[in-house]
Amino acid sequence: MNTKSSNNFFTDKEQVSTIDTIRIVYLITGLFSFLLTEFGRFVYRPYIYENNINDFGIADSIGNSGGIVVQIFFGLALINSPFKKGFRLIGLFVVGYIFYEILQPILPKGTFDWLDIYGTLIGGVIGLFLYLLIHKLIKQNSVVFKFN
Repeated sequence: MNTKSSNNFFTDKEQVSTIDTIRIVYLITGLFSFLLTEFGRFVYRPYIYENNINDFGIADSIGNSGGIVVQIFFGLALINSPFKKGFRLIGLFVVGYIFYEILQPILPKGTFDWLDIYGTLIGGVIGLFLYLLIHKLIKQNSVVFKFN
């Protein structure tokens, strides 16, 4: 079999059709990150604004810093990248978010904000740290289900 046709830049054909322990952990991490981000947007941010607390822009950029972590882990759960190719996916999301932010002034109702770029970079680093931590903690990646 020609392995070039079964592999791509972000994943391998074998990985896409496999549900394993790490893929499940990616999904759980994505869901937890989503809940944490929404808590930040709907509870933390209004509290900070209402009480005029200077949190150094965290409330302003919580959507970007948390959203990038959510995107990273949902993306990883969706295509189940092998370890080295997962770095490519993480990089794609971070660069994509930054590019989108740079395009904001020419998009309808778009507003460019440096805090969103900083938030994206910080969230990307958090996502990368969690990615490395997951792979360090899960020594035995057991296959749960395999599609044919």
